[in-house]
Amino acid sequence: MNEYADRLYGLWLFLWQRLTWQMIFGFGAGIFLWRNILMPMVGDDYSYAFIWDGAAAGNLVDGIGPRQRIHSLQDICTSQWSHYFTWGGRVPALFLVQFFAWQADGGRFLFDFVSTAVFVLLVCLLFWLAAGRIESPGKSKAGLYWLLLGMFFAVPAYIYTMIWLTGACVYIWTAAAICAFLLPYSLAYWQDGFWQKKKWWHIPLMAFLGLLAGWSIEAGSIVTVLLILAFLLLFYQRKRLQSWQLAGFTGLVAGMLLLLMAPGSYMRLKLMQELEPDYTMPPELMWTPVMFLYNFVEGFLPVFIGELPLFVPVLLYLWKGERRQALTRYILLWVSGSFLVLLAMMFSPDFRAHAGFHAVIFLLIASAAALRAIAPQVKAWCAAKAKARLCLAVLGISSLTVWLMASAICLIIETSYNQQWAEREKIIAEHRQDDLIVVPAIEIPWQLDKVTGNRSLTNVLLMFGADLESNPQDNRSNIYAQYHGLKGIIINKEIDWGKYGEENEW
Repeated sequence: MNEYADRLYGLWLFLWQRLTWQMIFGFGAGIFLWRNILMPMVGDDYSYAFIWDGAAAGNLVDGIGPRQRIHSLQDICTSQWSHYFTWGGRVPALFLVQFFAWQADGGRFLFDFVSTAVFVLLVCLLFWLAAGRIESPGKSKAGLYWLLLGMFFAVPAYIYTMIWLTGACVYIWTAAAICAFLLPYSLAYWQDGFWQKKKWWHIPLMAFLGLLAGWSIEAGSIVTVLLILAFLLLFYQRKRLQSWQLAGFTGLVAGMLLLLMAPGSYMRLKLMQELEPDYTMPPELMWTPVMFLYNFVEGFLPVFIGELPLFVPVLLYLWKGERRQALTRYILLWVSGSFLVLLAMMFSPDFRAHAGFHAVIFLLIASAAALRAIAPQVKAWCAAKAKARLCLAVLGISSLTVWLMASAICLIIETSYNQQWAEREKIIAEHRQDDLIVVPAIEIPWQLDKVTGNRSLTNVLLMFGADLESNPQDNRSNIYAQYHGLKGIIINKEIDWGKYGEENEW
């Protein structure tokens, strides 16, 4: 037993010592960029490429008439004004969506690289929040590795929240804004002298960051307010409450109010119940046990199950770690933030798993902080016990293997997806003048989505956003046709890609 454990542990140490933090980070960022490059504009990306027509039920319902393409920043401002009063209040995120949709005529390349930079920034922000200071990721290679694994495996609906243009701006970009705002409060918690000497830019910077964080996404915004209140209470007790902290909180509350009080949020619910009843909870079931059960099964439970591995370092720290009051309080603060996001979404009219994204982000901070805290004990356990060495070696080798294999399978699926869109574009080019263009439906190769789950594209995602529809008046087919100047387009699931390529006929 001891000999086997030592050999396996030696193999893991051999691999781990040769993997630099730059290699680990570069792999994570490189795969993220590659997946972005493979993803075309899909679904709501096309709807937001047009000026929002709030007077005609917006751009996301079925059967909409002609819409005007966005051609300038002024068009985006006009669109967001209409959107705010008729659909929803996520103005900063959706302003970005419309900007990148406008710039994407030649492809998503600008967005792909900028979004990868935001991904790198978010990982760094999570690392610094977990550490309580700004430092190189090389200071805790295990912490960086854990964060990248968490970002890959724990976030719900990966494509929807991380890669899809509209979803990325709404989820990963707002998470980066919230974490950037929270970082100074975290640094002040751990460093008594942080920003004690006032600079002229502290107050406007924090007010602006607070506005962006508050004006981001509903559950994340509300919970961020609660987290900052907890920080402010601690600073008040320590007699270290600063004007920049209050300015940031003021901006945060202002942003949250702008988000939550948007007239369009209430109009959207009413419109969806009237025009798209299959996508919303019936009015008679709102705020009933049926709604809460639905939200628990469809939203809370899938996110919580996906988060379970992230609780392991937290539980080990609380059980066997050398607990310090300040660190324990800090870790529990982020764990509480994670649960509060899920609880807040339980009261939403429609809680799907992707809406729990920010719960995972907050839990990642707690998990990485706990992992850093127990690292010395883990090292001591491995030195003293063969079972600990065996356990660490198995976890290390298996996690690295699964990450590499899962990344490869995801790339196979998404490469096939990209190629099928390319073939579809050839068909469209040949039949542009037809009254109705019929193209094959996208297929997941070898049903690999059963292996990757929601780490990549799934048949469910194809049905609800990543593919066109079988009725030319359904929104995705309709708006795609308008964007490309077609008379109409639908998918036919009975058409086989291989046979079509050979016969070139319907």
